[in-house]
Amino acid sequence: MKLQAVIVDDDDIFNMLSRKMIQKCGFDPEPKTFLNGRLASEFLKMDYNKDQTYVVFLDINMPVMDGWEFLESIEAFANPENMLIFMVTSSTDEEDINKANSNKYILKYLSKPVLSDDLRGLMKHPKLTRFFDHD
Repeated sequence: MKLQAVIVDDDDIFNMLSRKMIQKCGFDPEPKTFLNGRLASEFLKMDYNKDQTYVVFLDINMPVMDGWEFLESIEAFANPENMLIFMVTSSTDEEDINKANSNKYILKYLSKPVLSDDLRGLMKHPKLTRFFDHD
C-alpha cells in the first residue's frame, strides 16, 4: 500500500514550505498541492484507489471551495480508512475545532504553522506508522 500526501491551501508560500518539509521528513517524496478544495477534490475523484492511503493537509478558509465543502465532496467516493485528513488552519474558532473533531475523516486539528517536529509526530499516528520506519 502506498501513501500519497495532498496539501490543500490557497497560500502558495505555505504550500511550497509544506511540500519541502513533507519531502525532507520522508513523509512523501512527491506531495501534491492544490490551491482550493475543488481542484483537490477533482484530483482525488480521478486518482482515488482503495489500495492507496491519502493523507490530506487541509485548510479551512479558501476561495472556490473551502475545507468543509471539500469534506462534503469526498463523501461520495472516499473511505475514512484510507482518506486521512489533518485540518491545518489558522482558525482558532471553537466551532471549527468542534466540527473538525466530529468529522470521520479528520484525524487531528493543527494550528499553523506546522513544524517539522509536528510532522514527525503525525508520522507516529496509529493509522500511519506502518508507512514509516521508526527506529
